[in-house]
Amino acid sequence: METLAQLEAMCERLYNSQDSVERAHAESTLKCFSLNTDYISQCQYVLDNASSPYALMLASSSLLKQVTEQSLPLQLRIDIRNYLINYLASKGPELEPFVLGSLIQLFCRITKFGWLDDDKFRDVVKEATNFLSQAQHHYAIGLKILNQLVSEINQHNPGLPATRQRRIASSFRDHSLFQIFQISLTSLFQLKADVGSKLQELSLMLSLGCLSFDFMGTSYDESSDEIGTVQVPSSWKPTLEDSSTLQIFFDYYAMSPTFSKEALECLLRLASTRRSLFSNDTARMKFLSHLMQGTKEILQTGIGLADHDNYHAFCRLLGRFKLNYQSFALPVPITKGRRRRKFCFPVSYN
Repeated sequence: METLAQLEAMCERLYNSQDSVERAHAESTLKCFSLNTDYISQCQYVLDNASSPYALMLASSSLLKQVTEQSLPLQLRIDIRNYLINYLASKGPELEPFVLGSLIQLFCRITKFGWLDDDKFRDVVKEATNFLSQAQHHYAIGLKILNQLVSEINQHNPGLPATRQRRIASSFRDHSLFQIFQISLTSLFQLKADVGSKLQELSLMLSLGCLSFDFMGTSYDESSDEIGTVQVPSSWKPTLEDSSTLQIFFDYYAMSPTFSKEALECLLRLASTRRSLFSNDTARMKFLSHLMQGTKEILQTGIGLADHDNYHAFCRLLGRFKLNYQSFALPVPITKGRRRRKFCFPVSYN
């Protein structure tokens, strides 16, 4: 490319042209940005100076391919990482959503790949938290970074050896995941009055991402309805035993149909928490009683159950009660002439 304007025009054809020949020519011309490490500085130049979102998208996607497939020097990776977090802070709010999403994915990918190489890569939670103390647009970017980071760490990258993937995931679980979960809860509490907002949705999705994390590295199928026992670390115990943690998800379920299914999915995973996590039978009884009271209220009011996805998720929640607590007797009050019995939910998988 001789000029930035020519590059922007070529990117426009790459992403928007209806002519397959023209698109193929543009792709062939621009592939050097993703294959040749000498073009990394050119990608930065495009990000700094281009006005076309398609040129920005080219630079971001090319850098993503470079950091994923090339063995870049450590200092270069640190420099790219530092550049990206500053770029997101200064220009993020004005970017097109697809460009912003691509840059956040790039930032999280380079963070993951460098997680074990330098402490700077593990500063990501602190840096994302800085976004949360600012205005709404920056707050959303911070939550998007954390959402993407949890997803990125939890998924397997073909170019990353399985043993290194497990080491990264284990380190992230022990170093950062609980902190991120706490951030999601804090956001949910702070945003309760902002009913139906994007920030609420991002916060709830972050909670769900944390609770869905592959804690044991067993790589279960996330597309399956089957949820195994959630092996949360013991350090999570005080937070999960705190009744406000369960209650916030019941509150969000009742608050808005927009993300009621996600709230139920969080409750399903909490119901699937390993029984050995709790301090004693009293703490476990309190947790289970709260879950049962909340589900009883949903049954009584019928809120949200007309929605098929909610109904299905709710049935799975009831089924999980039976599976995870079938050996744990929950006494009901004795009435005259009747014996104590165990409480058992009816289960449906419609």
